[in-house]
Amino acid sequence: MAKEFDRKIVLEDGTEYYGYAFGDKNCDRVCEIVFNSSVVGYQEIISDSAYTYQAVVMTYPVIGNYGICDEDFEAKTIASGGLICRDYNDKPSNFRYTKTLSEVFSENHVPGIYGLDTRKLTRQIRDNGTQKVLITSVGTSKDKALEILASANVPKNSVASVSCHKRWYSRTPNHTYNVVAIDCGIKNSAIACLNKFGCNVT
Repeated sequence: MAKEFDRKIVLEDGTEYYGYAFGDKNCDRVCEIVFNSSVVGYQEIISDSAYTYQAVVMTYPVIGNYGICDEDFEAKTIASGGLICRDYNDKPSNFRYTKTLSEVFSENHVPGIYGLDTRKLTRQIRDNGTQKVLITSVGTSKDKALEILASANVPKNSVASVSCHKRWYSRTPNHTYNVVAIDCGIKNSAIACLNKFGCNVT
């Protein structure tokens, strides 16, 4: 017997997709829906400040299979508002992993949903453009979901929420340059690249 759907997404145009919860299973959230076609790097995507207030549809079919590694975050906090995928693997095979994706999402109150036809959903976003989406329980009626979407405003002040609030440093031995970086949600990998080329970064 097939497992019953427990979550769904509803788009502004009234389209519904049903699936299963992971991460924070009780968090209903309105986001802007976008897609990402990367084959690997879901951890970098969910911690990339560019995805603040966005629910990301992953086109690669299996997500979660290598878990979460402490060293691979692009920021100190989870940036993505939600994650939508075809299949979710909660038993990672990776000697470096410290937590599952679902555990990290639960700790940060981020909803995830899997079991959807992400190819169809991605084509819809590609052809019709991005729009607001509600991640919610299957018990939420379409009329109620559309009412929530109509009244919700996806925040536009992402820089204010992801930029640093105090000066911080990333130093490297025997540096050649001193670089000042304006943090509007800068990625850790960008800082690491500067360090690699002999830059102390403020």
